[in-house]
Amino acid sequence: MAAAIGRAQFRAVIVAATLLGGLALSGCTVGSPTVQPPTPTPTPSVTITPSISATPAVSSPAPSVASSASFPLLPAGCSQLLPLGTLDRILGFGLLGQVTYLRAAPVLQSGRTGRVTCSYGNPATATVGATPSHATASASASTSTTPLVQVSYITYTDAAIAAARVQATVEADGASGVVTPTTVNGKPADIVIGAKSSELLMSDGARTLVIVMLPAVITPDKAPAALKAIAQAMLLFGRPPSASPTAAGSS
Repeated sequence: MAAAIGRAQFRAVIVAATLLGGLALSGCTVGSPTVQPPTPTPTPSVTITPSISATPAVSSPAPSVASSASFPLLPAGCSQLLPLGTLDRILGFGLLGQVTYLRAAPVLQSGRTGRVTCSYGNPATATVGATPSHATASASASTSTTPLVQVSYITYTDAAIAAARVQATVEADGASGVVTPTTVNGKPADIVIGAKSSELLMSDGARTLVIVMLPAVITPDKAPAALKAIAQAMLLFGRPPSASPTAAGSS
């Protein structure tokens, strides 16, 4: 009997212990749940770059080089080569009559790249207004078709050909006249005084000048000075850009 009571008490103790353990375990698990704070989401870094429209660089086109740049230029009119007012001042009187401009085509076979001829004072209508002797001389020449003054500006492919052409003309025209070597602006030239005309011929680089004057305009003794002055005026055309007008006109 006593043994049965002891076993019953022992089971009661075990049950009580089991109940207490369950309560203890329940006390550990029941309660307010732990709430984890939300992990902050990093804000993306946004870099705002202003949109800049680049203006394309516009470069000026290089100046085109004309195909004729390798050859000397030709005057576009007689006023560019020998203005009538300049001629009148050199002669000391005014020439009346038509001024004509003629531009010839190149003759590349002979090396000639261009030729311009200006004629002053058509003898059929020209009147020289200086002295009666000049007027009489002009009238006596009216039957001729040769202009009173004629100048030619001729260009070649190179200076050697230009010099050779001048030499050939001097030899041909000098056969019926008197040839006198001279200089114009320090450059060699030849003056040919004949019975029908007074003439100056010279080369300057790849260009040549030919000036012809009738005796009705000027006497042979005064022709050399007038011819050289005309040549000096003609050389002003086509001068290098470095030669300023002031420097050219100071002499």
